[in-house]
This record gives sequence, C-alpha cells and structure tokens, in this order.
Amino acid sequence: MSDSDPQPLTAVKEASPLCLTAGCKVNLGLRITRVRPDGYHELDSLFLPLSEPSDLLELTVMEGAAPGIAVTCDAGILDPSDNTLTKAYTAFCQASAPPPPALHVRLHKGIPSGAGLGGGSSDAAALLRWLNAASPTPLAPDALARTALRVGADVPFFLQDGPCRVRGIGEIIEPASVDLPGTSLLLVCPEERVSTPWAYRAYDALAAANAGEVDGEDLTNAPMQAKGTALSTMPDISTAATACFRRCHALAMRNDLEEAVARGYPVITAVRQALTRYGAWAVVMSGSGSAVVGLIAAGEAETARAALTGDGWRTYVQTL
Repeated sequence: MSDSDPQPLTAVKEASPLCLTAGCKVNLGLRITRVRPDGYHELDSLFLPLSEPSDLLELTVMEGAAPGIAVTCDAGILDPSDNTLTKAYTAFCQASAPPPPALHVRLHKGIPSGAGLGGGSSDAAALLRWLNAASPTPLAPDALARTALRVGADVPFFLQDGPCRVRGIGEIIEPASVDLPGTSLLLVCPEERVSTPWAYRAYDALAAANAGEVDGEDLTNAPMQAKGTALSTMPDISTAATACFRRCHALAMRNDLEEAVARGYPVITAVRQALTRYGAWAVVMSGSGSAVVGLIAAGEAETARAALTGDGWRTYVQTL
C-alpha cells in the first residue's frame, strides 16, 4: 500500500461512539391507487410513528480515514455492503459537499425484519439526519427529502416528526393528526417475515385474477378500490394540514395487500382473530406484513397484551 492509498477503517483512530435511536411506523390503512408502467405501486396510507420497537445505531467516526462507511449488525441479517445505511451514506455523499466523515455503524436490531414496520427506512433516515446535522453545509429540507427518496420509498416519512398521510411512492407527504381519545394501539409481531417485493407480486396476481384482465397501467380492480381505506375520504392536498384520522376512519380502515399476503401467511389471520378476541375494535395489517395493528380501549390494552404475549408473539402498546 502506498502512502497515498486510503487507510482501511480499522487502521485509524476511533472516536467515542454516538448512539442514535430509530423508531418504526405502522400503517393505519393502506390503499393501492395505481400501478405505474415502471412497476411501482402508488399508495394512499396513514403512517403513524412508534417509539417501540426501535433499532439502535452506534456510530463511530473514523478519524483520519478517507470517506466511507462500514456496517455491522448484531442480528446477522444485513448485507454489509448493500443495505439502507450504505445507500443513505452514498446518497448523502452524492448530494452534499464536502463529503461526510468515515463511519463505522454498529446496528443493534430491535425492529423485526419483514414485519412492515419500516425498520431499514427508519435506520437510513436516522443516519441522514445525523449526517446533515454534522455537515458544515447541510442540505435544505426539500433536498434532504429528495436524497431520502433515492434510498427508499418510506425513508422521507421518517424525516418527519409525526403522523402523515403518504401518497404516490412515498414522495407526497402531508402532516396529519390522530384523534382517538381513550384508545391504545396494540402492535403484534409474529415470527414470520414477509418480503415486500413478494407481497406486491402476490397483490398483483390476486388483483389480476379478480379483475379477469390486466390494465398495463393500473392493476387495481374495481372491487379492491371500492373496499379501499377510509383515507380516500380524508382531505386532499389543498387541506391536508387539517387531515385528521378519527374513529369513523379507523372502523373502515383496510390494507389492500392484506388479503393476498394472508393467503401465503395464515398467521396474519390468526393474529387478527386473536386481537379481535381480546377486545380490539379495529384491526389491520401494517404495510406488507407480517405485523398486525389493533386499536383497543386503553384500559384493556395491557390485559390483551399479556394474553397475546402468552400466545408466543412479540407485542407493544402505545397510547394514542
């Protein structure tokens, strides 16, 4: 190695690590509005951030090293060279000057993978926030959001600080509110992992079968559009700042992916039935699954949680 070659990250001095917490999200309803010619599905959904479960990112600045990122994960489920953290770092390098410092990120997973909770997207957003705050020339909010979208469809949402109505492929984000007094959210995470690409392929196949024929630009057939979610009645972009998700919306919420995913993963139906049995008055699968959300009277949440935990599932409660 010549003197001009960059040093490997392990050969330079490590600064004291910094810790970032990355929460997750659930979808209170998800409606597929269109499948674009390029194959991307456009959505209409209410994203609700949750503080738990969460991931922990341990960041170490590698002093004196050339810009770059090394990622390790305690769960052993991450491709160290191709993941949302490496993609976020690369995207930020391309969007900002000067480049950020060299980093070693140790990812401690608390958010279940393949659960539809956006863990990888949340991790990427947490890193982008830190990189931007540490930069001498930080990106403007809209530029940071564009950078986030290059990493993944859900990443821009995690740059926000509250519930949002999310449309398109994740680029249309409008602040929303949730008005469900006396209600707790009960999140159930079975062990099964659902691949997001698989879930959308399963949806496409079911939509095509139900429709009998496929429109190349829109696979959402009339029956599936009709069942939709209550979000289709929420205010449009012109009045999005006052959008509010209430009990009437929750009672009608649906996830267009759920029927197709549940056919391949019967545990989703089992969790749905258990949540209803233990008192949830509204239930929906989150994202592409496998996590399922139940809305329940706040006074009944802990009892229901204990029963569901006894059934062998990871459970979390958040008061709304």
